[in-house]
Amino acid sequence: MGVYTPPILVGITSRSSEPAWLARWTANYVARLEARGVTPLILAPDAPVVMPSGDVFAPDAQGRLPVEILDHLNGIVFAGGGDVHPRYFGQGEDGVEVASIDLRRDELELTLGRAVLARDMPVFGVCRGCQVLNVAAGGAMVQHIDGHRSSTEAPRLHDVAVCAGSQLGAILGAGTLAVNTYHHQALDRNTLAAPFVPAAFDGTQGWVIEAYESPAHRWLLGVQWHPERAQDYGGATAQRQEQLWDSFVAACRADQQQRMVHAHAND
Repeated sequence: MGVYTPPILVGITSRSSEPAWLARWTANYVARLEARGVTPLILAPDAPVVMPSGDVFAPDAQGRLPVEILDHLNGIVFAGGGDVHPRYFGQGEDGVEVASIDLRRDELELTLGRAVLARDMPVFGVCRGCQVLNVAAGGAMVQHIDGHRSSTEAPRLHDVAVCAGSQLGAILGAGTLAVNTYHHQALDRNTLAAPFVPAAFDGTQGWVIEAYESPAHRWLLGVQWHPERAQDYGGATAQRQEQLWDSFVAACRADQQQRMVHAHAND
């Protein structure tokens, strides 16, 4: 009889667990992970999470899941979505789109974000996820910029300049990368949290941080674009976006293997 290998479990944050919401906003993340043999679990403020083991983790009245759920996960994706309430980074409303704010999702992701940073597990922040993880780490945000939002029906690509010597550069190679753009908020050097360092800048404006990483963590990457939207890319550009998911899942697989070794050592 072979040795049992548990599934690689990766959480994906979401504003809602409703099937219609997930089909519209979360399916692309699920597809990228399932294509690599990962079992995705939706982490939402409105529904309990049932693990393959049968353990159940239910959100509280504020939408926060118990951080102990991270003991069962090999990685987490902070997904895209609406704006983070500026009160969480000490600002008033100055460009934020109030109608897009969901305080229960803010509470869910900020609580998990702080715990993830402390535990040093693989974490991938995408668009809003990049922003909320930065806030969880003590950073802030530029609440509005022009020229970065396009329609999902007619996506517009622009170049980002990948920083030489970065982990992102090691994954994708040096030079520029064409990315889609759906965000109206941004990070710059003044709002980037202290643990993080820039990994890519906007190729035209120059000051917008399009990606960051953390030298203090095994695998942590935040990007302002949406690498899960394979339909927006083609050819070599699509392949480079897939390399991000390959690298993330490899880190999650390494986390799983490390946990198995630790568990066997304690048997």
